[in-house]
Amino acid sequence: MTTTSMAAADTFRFDRRAWTTLLVLCAAVLFEGMSLSGINVQLAAIRTGLALGPDQLQLVVGAFLVAYAGLLLAGGTCADRWGARRVFLAGVAVFGAGALGAALAQGALSLVAARAVQGAGAAITAPAAVSLIVASFPEGAPRNRALGVFSAMGAAGFSLGVVTGGLLTEGFGWRGGFVLYVPLTVLVVILGSRVLGPPNAVAAPARRPLPYGSALLVTAGLAALVHGVGRVGSGSAAEVVAVVGAGLLALLAFLAVQRRAASPMLPLALMADRRMAAGCVALGGAFAGITGAMFLVATDLQGRQGYSALAAGLAFLPQGIAVGALSTRAARLADRRPPTLLLLCGLAVITVGQLLYTTVPSGSYVMHLLPAALLVGAGIAVAYPAAVLLASAAATRENQGTASGALVTCQQAGGALGVAVVTGIQSTAPGVLWTGPFGLWACFGFAALALVACAVLLAPRRAQ
Repeated sequence: MTTTSMAAADTFRFDRRAWTTLLVLCAAVLFEGMSLSGINVQLAAIRTGLALGPDQLQLVVGAFLVAYAGLLLAGGTCADRWGARRVFLAGVAVFGAGALGAALAQGALSLVAARAVQGAGAAITAPAAVSLIVASFPEGAPRNRALGVFSAMGAAGFSLGVVTGGLLTEGFGWRGGFVLYVPLTVLVVILGSRVLGPPNAVAAPARRPLPYGSALLVTAGLAALVHGVGRVGSGSAAEVVAVVGAGLLALLAFLAVQRRAASPMLPLALMADRRMAAGCVALGGAFAGITGAMFLVATDLQGRQGYSALAAGLAFLPQGIAVGALSTRAARLADRRPPTLLLLCGLAVITVGQLLYTTVPSGSYVMHLLPAALLVGAGIAVAYPAAVLLASAAATRENQGTASGALVTCQQAGGALGVAVVTGIQSTAPGVLWTGPFGLWACFGFAALALVACAVLLAPRRAQ
């Protein structure tokens, strides 16, 4: 930190304009968190209203996650090329357009497409928001405080989404949960155009080429893979193999392009670092289990157990509250404990919570769902910042943004694949194993495998 930076940090004050700027930027991660959690309590009403099958229903969840995961790294390049302010406002507008399209959807195809547009908007917005925070707040305490608020808004959005989604679904139908974002995005665009400075105020000096081909390959590959896996049990074996195979080929082609590219969107040397690999495996595996379990439990609560949309949302609220309440304290633990230990401890807590989730369909709320939600939330609060620290340590100064984007990409891709896998399992093996459905045991398996894999990756290497 230079003398000039220290002076700027000392004289900076969080006045009304600074707070307005920060809150406008935080809207991006707030909307993302609300969309991720709120959709789970809208699913039962969507299934009834549009007569969707299980494979179509999982695509309503997965389309957002796939678009977000596939386009996130490209979104950062867009911000570099066209200016973070312009890209941020465009991304918020795209997200709002997707929400409006979802509210007006008349069938599975239009709803899935609109959810994908929402995910694309979130992918464009998030990296631009971080760039604007870095540019708007001086290095040191002001920037750290701004980034802390930005991160906390994700947890706040997750908590708020299940409640507002349930409340609006119960009062106005499932379309109400999407309509909510339309006036909010309009407000953010209006405020952002006034407080974020002139159009080219934050533009990178280098104009990197846009990775159209790479973004298309990774997004198409993930989409085909998620769709194919979700069709297990409802589609023919030939169809499933063909779609999954096409998805895998697209992802392999993406890796081949990245290997030969002069300026790759995802540097493979970075991904080969075992710290980076552990962070990606941790978030991908953990969120595959978490998102899949929320999908199954929310559907069961509103279907078989007769919960209203609002009651189902309130049932999951403690999980989001645990994340928000413990995230700051967990981040401070990194000053005294190595991030490798924190990551493994967080994953272990998530795994225990996922084990408890297997008992939810046959158990009570207080004895089963509540402790499961609290444990999973506490585990996320510990594991997530540890994964970020590991990725940051693995990356060079120039690759910090790429490393952060890769982590979130793995998190969202894991969530989409988790929902697809449990949908396929429920279609082919709807029975119960010991305490719960096979699908929930698969969610536990995702978390447990992530824990074991990270323990292997992070184990101390013997000197040769």
